[in-house]
This record gives sequence, structure tokens and C-alpha cells, in this order.
Amino acid sequence: MENDLKKYDKDGKPLNLIPTANRTRQSNWIEKYYEDPSSVEPSDEDIKCELQLTSLTAFEPLNFLINFGNFRKEIEPYKDKWTPYLRREGVSNDREALLLVGMEGDTAETHSSRPEHIRRAGRWLYEDEFNHPTDLYHDLKSCHELLNYWNPIGRTFIVKTNAGGWFPPHKDEPLLNRRCFRVAAFIGTNVDHESFEWEIDGKVWPIKQNRAYYIDTRKTHRTHSFANDSYHLIMNIPKTWENVMKLMTVTRYF
Repeated sequence: MENDLKKYDKDGKPLNLIPTANRTRQSNWIEKYYEDPSSVEPSDEDIKCELQLTSLTAFEPLNFLINFGNFRKEIEPYKDKWTPYLRREGVSNDREALLLVGMEGDTAETHSSRPEHIRRAGRWLYEDEFNHPTDLYHDLKSCHELLNYWNPIGRTFIVKTNAGGWFPPHKDEPLLNRRCFRVAAFIGTNVDHESFEWEIDGKVWPIKQNRAYYIDTRKTHRTHSFANDSYHLIMNIPKTWENVMKLMTVTRYF
């Protein structure tokens, strides 16, 4: 009997099913403001950083390219360690992940999603609280130039989407006082427009294979994969003025 892919992965392992988020509660900013005004109040540095970041497009190419041949060799020993990523009850969605920067004691095969970590920790966790490199971080030398450019970095992981893998429309940390911004690298041969779509701010953006990008994930975005082995390195960079200046320095069109 074939596995129910809504409950098990393709190898028959139970999925790390995460309850559907209560988005109404999570995005009830006015209630959060009433309860604790400081929780939604941007600092002077927040405003300065976010104002500077508006000079970039929602999908800004950076001067980093990943050598896919080296990447493929380095990640091969981890081929049996991929874990299902942020799966929901009753939804078939072929996404897997490996963790590069997590919490103390984490390894590459520790579940990479923040909701899973929050559930295990029993408290809210911010992206910049993840600051322990895993074994994979050290082994993935093809990405070290990019990974080490900002140091330290927050929760960082590789998502592998296969044919039919997708992320629904959503926003990440839309307030001005977000603690991190996102940089992503799209690695391999199945990340271009024939194999993969990344839509943000109402536009499907062209992707150059193996290039890194700044992505303004405060804006609504969604993804869909039409092929297997589409690799996405997702980095959370602490939002400081120094890190914003480092970002501006490596944008491709300056």
C-alpha cells in the first residue's frame, strides 16, 4: 500500500506535522499594540535600516554565486538526512530541509522550521536567537563566502522543493521592527522560470541559477516548484545598520 503523503514522507517516515497557524491572532497588531505598545514600536535604528532597504527592489541580485558542482559533492553525504519542512495536517506538499544555523545542540537533520523549534522550546523564539552552526554549515564550503560575509547570522537552512512543493501566499515579519532581513541563494539547475516560480509583490521574478538575492519578505510572496531538487539557501541576517551597509555593498547594480 502506498504511503499517504499527507501523513508520511516518500520514505514512509511520519511527517513533522505543524498545526495550522492562527493567522488572525498572529496578525492582530492592534491588540498587540493595546497589550504592549513597545512590542510593535520601531526603534530609530529600525526606521533608519528599513528606509535604506527601500532603495532595493523586492528581489535584488547580489554579487555572490555558488559553485553548484562543489555544492552537489558537499551535500551528497547528507542525502538521507533531509527532513520534511513545515508540513500541515492533510496537505500534500513535497518540501524538505537541512539546518545550517540552529539552536545549541542542533544538527543538520534537526527540523529547520521556527514553529517546530518554538514548540520544542515552549516559548517564542526570534530568528537571531538561532546562532549555532551545524555540521552541515562547516561542510558546505561552497557557500562559505556568502555565509561568512555576515557574521553572526540567524536561523539558516536549505529548503529542497520537489515537483509539487509550494509555499502559499504569506508575509514574513512585516513590521518595521523585524529583527532580521532575508537573503536567499537559488542553487542548482531547477530554479529558473521553467522549473520554479517565486512570486513577490504581485510579480514572478526571474532567477539566475546559483545567485544570491536580498528578498523583501515583508511583502506577500509565494513559491511553486515544477521539478525535483530545487535548492534554496535561506539566511536570516540580523538587521543592524552595519549589516544593511554590508548588504548595500554587494548589490549587483550599484
